Amino acid sequence: MSNESSLPAGSRVLLASLNRYDQPYPVYPLGLAYLEGGLRAAGYRTKIWDANVSTGTLESCIATFEPAYIALSMRNIDNVQYHNPRSFVGELLDCCRRIRSVTTARLILGGSGFSIFPKELFAMADVDYGIVGDGEVSLVRLLQAIECGGGLDGVSGLLHREAADAIQINPFSARDAAFCTEPVHDPELLRAYAARGALPGVQTQRGCPLRCCYCTYPLIEGRRSRYRTGQNVVREMRKLLSLGVSFTFIVDSVFNTCVDHVVEVCEALAAAKLDMEWQCFLRPCNLTRELLELMRRAGVRNVEFGSDSLSDPVLKRYGKGFTYEEIQQSSRYANELGINCCHYLIFGGPGETPDSVGETLARAQSMPGAFYFAAIGMRMYPETPLWRDLAPEKNGETAGDYLVVPRFFLEPPFTVGGLYERLRRQQLHWHNWAVGDPPPEFLDTVAKLRKRGVRGPMWEYIETLQRLASTQEGGLRVD
Repeated sequence: MSNESSLPAGSRVLLASLNRYDQPYPVYPLGLAYLEGGLRAAGYRTKIWDANVSTGTLESCIATFEPAYIALSMRNIDNVQYHNPRSFVGELLDCCRRIRSVTTARLILGGSGFSIFPKELFAMADVDYGIVGDGEVSLVRLLQAIECGGGLDGVSGLLHREAADAIQINPFSARDAAFCTEPVHDPELLRAYAARGALPGVQTQRGCPLRCCYCTYPLIEGRRSRYRTGQNVVREMRKLLSLGVSFTFIVDSVFNTCVDHVVEVCEALAAAKLDMEWQCFLRPCNLTRELLELMRRAGVRNVEFGSDSLSDPVLKRYGKGFTYEEIQQSSRYANELGINCCHYLIFGGPGETPDSVGETLARAQSMPGAFYFAAIGMRMYPETPLWRDLAPEKNGETAGDYLVVPRFFLEPPFTVGGLYERLRRQQLHWHNWAVGDPPPEFLDTVAKLRKRGVRGPMWEYIETLQRLASTQEGGLRVD
């Protein structure tokens, strides 16, 4: 997982993915692939250490590689589960302390999780610099400025300390996150993630112009969309195929924010006739049967809808911009075309009532072939519409108060325990539901299916597994 060269030690950059969360499967660190691509193009020697799959410790990797710079990627702040919260901030701080005990290399912190609470995490962590947003251009500019003694004003999204330890934050520019470099996919890293059931990601666009009340994508990537061409996407998928990947995930926040973009990418994929299947996130609106047919010809096998609710008043309060009728139609088209689909639902957000919960649960059973992932409450993040509406600063609270202990909004009179029990009852009667992380026995089953060569995400098998488990004493066996 390294780029060997004869460059001097000062040009060595260690890229460290700190994400250990692996539910329902570990997430391939696509962001590091882009960082590595940008660094290599600029002549730097790189190495990746990954908390999920690397065999040695981070300290041993540092001792062997002797980097001048260590770029830390924090993907998740917490597991976003109100009924079973788990924060990852402590792990980050402990990691920084351990690194400081073994090296004087400059530490640079970034990643999507960091970009949500940049000032707070930068102040807490013992790092030299931070980068908000996509960092492949900014990281290279930062290193070049350090090595050449240049100013830091031109480094987009940079956090650094000035006199008297004041934290300076440079404005983030979306122009510096417009696919200026090609990702480097390390074969060893790909194999390690594939062995654990992960899906290597492909990104076709950045930025999100939508206004869902809780969502942080516009903060992380900006609101202005930047697109890759269809031929560029084909080229990357062909490269992944050559490395043994035959199923990938289009990781755009929403693949169909622009219909013209979907058409361009899918027509290019269909024409290329790649032996590659994929899945993506979709917004359940402006989806015609013809568009989904084109996506099917292009290789899509699974789609995940960010529906959030099946009650129109709640959808309006969530800022979704579509209706239950559109959700139902999109789901029906997918089912008729043989595309597996699931819907993510958030219970207890703004405007939720006992009646709207009942409406969503009842309507869910009217959409054949659909699977549902249920979440309780809305995680509250700074600068989102939900944050602005609730204005916690009026009560003397700051963004830092919502960082270490995950904070959620839950509409009265709901309680976490009450909603969780109601959703669990739904899951017992309707096996096409998942609430929280899967139990260990299902993870064991999934691991066995992976060894048999089953590709793609496992949620399409969960309904069958849950149905069998409910009828077999002692759970499910796959020998």
